Amino acid sequence: MGVFEGVNAKAKKEIVKIWAKMNAKDRDYFIDQVALALSIWGSDENGRKLVVGVLESMVADGSGNLSDFGLYVEQFAIEEGGRNKKSMIRAGRIIDDYRLRNALSSVPHKEWL
Repeated sequence: MGVFEGVNAKAKKEIVKIWAKMNAKDRDYFIDQVALALSIWGSDENGRKLVVGVLESMVADGSGNLSDFGLYVEQFAIEEGGRNKKSMIRAGRIIDDYRLRNALSSVPHKEWL
């Protein structure tokens, strides 16, 4: 069973749509943040499920760029963390440092109507 099997089709399509619109630099930032998270959470199925949970949270909140990943890690940890909460908050703090070093936005990329 893959980690995306529990994700609804609409959210999967939105994730792919966002990825397709992203520029190469933002894709690199996203990949780097996920790699940092997995280095703390583990790259096993549980770690990957946490990444997918954060992605679902981003899509549900209306983020329009996957490079916002680090902005949602701690929020997701507080809301859904359970027994992983401590490592999720640790990953969020490390990713925050990465975001600061790379001058990434501290607010999500959203369309404001």
